[in-house]
Amino acid sequence: MTLDDYRTRYNQYHRDHDVQLLHLSHAIIPTLDDHEFADGAWRDGATEHKPEYGPWSERKANAFRAREEWLPIRRPDPNNPERVFRSVPLGDLADLFLIDTRTRRDEPVPEPAMSDPNRTALGPEQKQWLLDSIDSSNARWRLLANPSVMGRTWSPDLPEDVKPGLVKVKLLAADGKGPDYDQWDGYPAEREAVLDHIADNGIDNLVVLSGDVHVSLVLDLHHNEDAPVAAEFVTPSLTSQNLDDKMKWPRHSPEMEAIVTRAEEFLKDWRWADLDSHGYVVIDVTPERVTAEYWHVDEVLEPTPKEQLASTWAVEHGSRRATRVS
Repeated sequence: MTLDDYRTRYNQYHRDHDVQLLHLSHAIIPTLDDHEFADGAWRDGATEHKPEYGPWSERKANAFRAREEWLPIRRPDPNNPERVFRSVPLGDLADLFLIDTRTRRDEPVPEPAMSDPNRTALGPEQKQWLLDSIDSSNARWRLLANPSVMGRTWSPDLPEDVKPGLVKVKLLAADGKGPDYDQWDGYPAEREAVLDHIADNGIDNLVVLSGDVHVSLVLDLHHNEDAPVAAEFVTPSLTSQNLDDKMKWPRHSPEMEAIVTRAEEFLKDWRWADLDSHGYVVIDVTPERVTAEYWHVDEVLEPTPKEQLASTWAVEHGSRRATRVS
């Protein structure tokens, strides 16, 4: 809650030997999630921020300050320590657009307010920047670094036996009767506006890279009920709990496999899912295609060199959808 608290937490994580090796070996180009601040963060508060904790504006400023102290970030706007959104050119091969769907958004709320056409996940300034930046890019690929799942994880036709598992991994609302309004599902009007813009302007080289929900997903983002306008790759968690952890099931149990099979049947955007495994995604970009390799590990409670290539998907330039690679 305080500046010292946030500094201590960053210190704690950076004492991990593998995190140190990560920073030693790779450039880190981060966006953010709500846990850099408080769970359920939004523009003027958070689900886990109470009035007795003091002003939200002070807590948010302290969190941003500690983040800047501990992560190698050059400010996109030297005069604004709370601006995250920016673009990173990767030569003429790709432009990487990083967005913030936490600290500028309206408060996450359920229906009917959720569908208010004026609600925003990005905020007016960031939304206009994103659309303008996508339009003006001359790179071979446009890559969107997106903190929360953009594809649809809810359908009113979902069978009842599927819902408890999807609730556990926050792909549905807690009561199972609607979408998880903490994701892009909770801002449907603005999501449609972004997808409309992509479709209407003939943009056929956008790939969305997402996280947050602790599970592996490959999705096609559909414009209304039409053909896909972009592919989305959602990375699993490194260590945070996913479905088998929460349900105390073994990995790839028959129960989990049944949930995935049924979800893929009723959720039009879903191409592939693994709700159990921890790991990461390697994104390989060439002029011809963007390839996503899903690497999963057997164990997170102790160091292990063992990992498996769980699934590989590719988006051919101009195709707008993901295809499984054998």
